[in-house]
Amino acid sequence: MRVPAVGRPGPLAVVASNAVAPVGVLALGWSATVLLGVFVLELAAVLFWSAVKVPFAAKRPNNLMDDQRLLGPLQAKRGGIDLPGPVPPVYLRNVPTLVALVALLAPIELGAAFLVFALSDPTITTGTTGQLLVGGVGVFAARGVETWADYFHSGGYRDHSPRSVVLAPFKYVFGVGTLLFVVGPFGLDSGAVLALVVAGKLAYDLRTIQVERDPDRRGVFYRLYGSKETEIEPEPIPEPDGEPVVRARPPRAVAVADALFRGGFYTLTSPVVLCYVVAGLLAVFAPSWLVAVPLAVVFAFGAVRATTRYLRFGRLEYRSYDGVLVAYDTLFDEPQDRIERDDVKRVAVEPDPVDRWFDTATIEFDRGDDTPPLQFTVPDPEDVEHDDTPGSLVAAHVDDPEALADALGVGWLYERDVESPAAAD
Repeated sequence: MRVPAVGRPGPLAVVASNAVAPVGVLALGWSATVLLGVFVLELAAVLFWSAVKVPFAAKRPNNLMDDQRLLGPLQAKRGGIDLPGPVPPVYLRNVPTLVALVALLAPIELGAAFLVFALSDPTITTGTTGQLLVGGVGVFAARGVETWADYFHSGGYRDHSPRSVVLAPFKYVFGVGTLLFVVGPFGLDSGAVLALVVAGKLAYDLRTIQVERDPDRRGVFYRLYGSKETEIEPEPIPEPDGEPVVRARPPRAVAVADALFRGGFYTLTSPVVLCYVVAGLLAVFAPSWLVAVPLAVVFAFGAVRATTRYLRFGRLEYRSYDGVLVAYDTLFDEPQDRIERDDVKRVAVEPDPVDRWFDTATIEFDRGDDTPPLQFTVPDPEDVEHDDTPGSLVAAHVDDPEALADALGVGWLYERDVESPAAAD
């Protein structure tokens, strides 16, 4: 393998993090326990710095969670939140990936790593604890330098989506885990085995740098999972010049009622409904104060669903121009979607209890069903479909949907299709 050029702070920091363990073993007499412990701590550092990176990733995931009601609506949001100073914007659409990383991926990976460490029957003394602390600080600082140099200072955040950021800790666990699985039966007490582990990990990290910096080299992970080259580069949605013919937005009371309704409905139509069963059983067979625990879980999930629903639709203003309809987010001051007259294949009004309560309507302008073929591997970057357009534009809880359809120029479709509304969410 040709060693990649590492004359930049980021790659040098990765090499430095790999040097912590061998320097400790050769110069300071660290044991196999400390070596394995430093590997575990480096995984924790990789996960931590990945969590720091995720909010700033500027690209969009190539696999939006459109059908995921709890956090999926956030991934559809466009626009970032500017921060003071040289810090890049943060993106609301990255929150679902951050939650998945912190609440799911990190605990699983760290739990598995600590299990491997415990199964090695480590000898923990005051001396090894100090050595682990020194090694942990070293790898944490080195990975931090890599994050600052390659991701923030050099603008690497512009090339990543939150999904491609999470690839790094996933590959790390697989690579180092495979290495330890292979050499584990021989024991880590042998100097030759220790040298093989250290050399193997360094070779793995150098190979990772090489693949990331050479788009012509695509490893197995990049073909199965994708990479920063296969993620979507967001393109701003243009808004026509001049004043819109029609403006429509849900009244604040309607938007809040819709969010609360969706939050409650979610708790009754998702696995969260089991918490109601638990609460009922506790009310009968346990002290009454215990009922508050499952009900608190219900409230938390309902509140999250209500918040994401409000952020998705509650602050949208629908601006209809001559033949163009734009969904504009007044909170982020950013167009979210746009549809033109010729793109509309079907118009439908969704039956919604909130609409019936407030005498409003939710209208869907559908571009038609264009389901991509199923693929088992991610295509080459040049073959990836980077179209970021959703299948339909939904105008939620507007007072006069027919006026929007007429201004867009599809009033005849509205009149034809309005009698067969789509099913509600």
